[in-house]
Amino acid sequence: MSRPMTRVLLILAGPTVWDAEGRLCGSHSLPLSDEAPGMIRALADSIPHAVSAVYTNRNDEACDQAAKIVAGKFSLRVRDSEALDSISLGLWQGLTCEELRFRFPTIFPAWEEDALAVQPPEGESVQEAAERIRQGLRKILRRNRGVCIALVMRPMAMRLAAGLLRKESILDIARHLHDPLPMETIDVPDVAPRDLSD
Repeated sequence: MSRPMTRVLLILAGPTVWDAEGRLCGSHSLPLSDEAPGMIRALADSIPHAVSAVYTNRNDEACDQAAKIVAGKFSLRVRDSEALDSISLGLWQGLTCEELRFRFPTIFPAWEEDALAVQPPEGESVQEAAERIRQGLRKILRRNRGVCIALVMRPMAMRLAAGLLRKESILDIARHLHDPLPMETIDVPDVAPRDLSD
């Protein structure tokens, strides 16, 4: 007999103006760009099944706006989880990649090449962010067994969550940290919350 599964929809909260300008947002709160709500509505409309809960970090304006769009489609209220916040990039937030390569000619290219090897100045390491998101996912999965839930997140946080839910190694997760996804669907066995430790 197959085990019950929790279906997790990871939905991108974006783009913001900084995304469009090629600036690193990190955990800096910004509103959605003008075109983003329509894109998120189209994503929400493409979901073929009912969603039982929508979670996001409501302190992030783009996440809150996007989550309200998704929740509105299913007549739900948005549930808050600060653990789903994006990685804090400290002093790098708001700068373009070109500006960062000029100001941090050694450390920034090293971070682009291997995000595990470098912690942004006054920011958060990938390992720290992964552990925070892992703990948040455990709580959310414990409360939502056998249903479909949506997690609305910024790009790097979404990549971390996807990797953790698939039980990928932190090395594999870090390799794809900079590759954005608009939406991802992952089925998680109901025993998985305690298995999100590796």
